[in-house]
Amino acid sequence: MSAVQIRDVLPDEGAKLLELRLQLFSESDFLLYGPGEYSITPTEISAQIEKASKFPNSRALIAETEGSFVGFLSATGSPVPRIRHSAHLALGVARSWWGRGVGTSLMKEALRWAPTAGVSRFELFVMATNPRAISFYERLGFKFEGLRRRAYIINGEPIDDHLMGYVFEA
Repeated sequence: MSAVQIRDVLPDEGAKLLELRLQLFSESDFLLYGPGEYSITPTEISAQIEKASKFPNSRALIAETEGSFVGFLSATGSPVPRIRHSAHLALGVARSWWGRGVGTSLMKEALRWAPTAGVSRFELFVMATNPRAISFYERLGFKFEGLRRRAYIINGEPIDDHLMGYVFEA
């Protein structure tokens, strides 16, 4: 297996990140977008990466092997003082890399980084129909915090999701 490097995505890599996201959205119904639903340009993604890099409580990570992106994690913080300590996570890994430690490596880097950036809480949404992801997050220490009923409509079917949180102990 080729080594996977976890690093910050750079603003000039918007096209490569878009390519990965489009691949992921075509491989799984467990993500926010489905095939053909994501309409953003590489320039817009690059601008998002650049903007996020200006906030100390936000970070965009990529998992890369042999020049190809195989996973991403975004931690999006807020400038609002009362919630500046919290970041919302989004994670995606190419199906061919599922079960090979890519998601774990991305999450471990985010968990290592957060306290250095003043982040003491992560939160994320995970579809209730995705027990594999729920179990993954629980193994990392995330806890169920709430149910969002009918959070998505996928293929005409309502799907609930779970709000999960990770609180860094002082």
